[in-house]
Amino acid sequence: MSIIHLTDLHTHYDETVYEGHRRETLLTQQKNGVCAIVNSGSDVPSSQRSVALAAEYDFVWASVGVFPLSAYTVPEGWLAEIESLAKQPRVVAIGEIGLDYRLPDTDAEKQKAVFHPQLQLARRLGLPVVIHDCLADEDVLQALRDCPVPAMIHRFFSGLKYGRQFVEMGVSLGIGPAITYPDAGELIALVKEMPIELLLLETDCPFLPTQRYEGKPATSDMLDEVVEIIARTRGDITPQEVAEVAKQNAERFLSVQF
Repeated sequence: MSIIHLTDLHTHYDETVYEGHRRETLLTQQKNGVCAIVNSGSDVPSSQRSVALAAEYDFVWASVGVFPLSAYTVPEGWLAEIESLAKQPRVVAIGEIGLDYRLPDTDAEKQKAVFHPQLQLARRLGLPVVIHDCLADEDVLQALRDCPVPAMIHRFFSGLKYGRQFVEMGVSLGIGPAITYPDAGELIALVKEMPIELLLLETDCPFLPTQRYEGKPATSDMLDEVVEIIARTRGDITPQEVAEVAKQNAERFLSVQF
């Protein structure tokens, strides 16, 4: 039986890889059991595109924000523009925002100067945040202590040590196709022990397909394989029940009904 009520809380369907077949791709997701998609901004233009997509499709919502690798080139007035977009209908979160320390020329202070104001904006507007965290766990944890706000770590891959710390803070974790790869041992261990109430589903499409489709653009319906692995890992829930619980978690996290 095919899985229904799949929810993909982090996507980039505005990317050029979908040009020429974006509408067909999105409608196919709906036919394949995906009931809700959140399209994420990573800078001002992509946030604008996300809002436009959400206005066009009744099963698409938007998150808006500037992510860390765009922090070095933010235009004047960027925060006011993100705030304006955040007040548009069908915008359900500030994201993706965060910190990324993977590159040798990382300027952590510049990234924080963009990340922290967006946390404060989310707190002021009463919106949750979707966080991009790459090798910056300590600073992300501290930022959330300094500015408590409902949060999801998108495409979580930080391992057991930090996963447990985020979970202890009540932070939700975005679980997706990474769990299908051979190096997912720590992620699988975390999924097995974490509170199911903090589990959210995502693909980061087009960037993270399941291993079976490695090299191809990801789509939200690949989550059917993800929920199968989550169910097998936990052993106390069926794949369809994983989808249903994740949907309930997403509705609670985003304060919407899908």
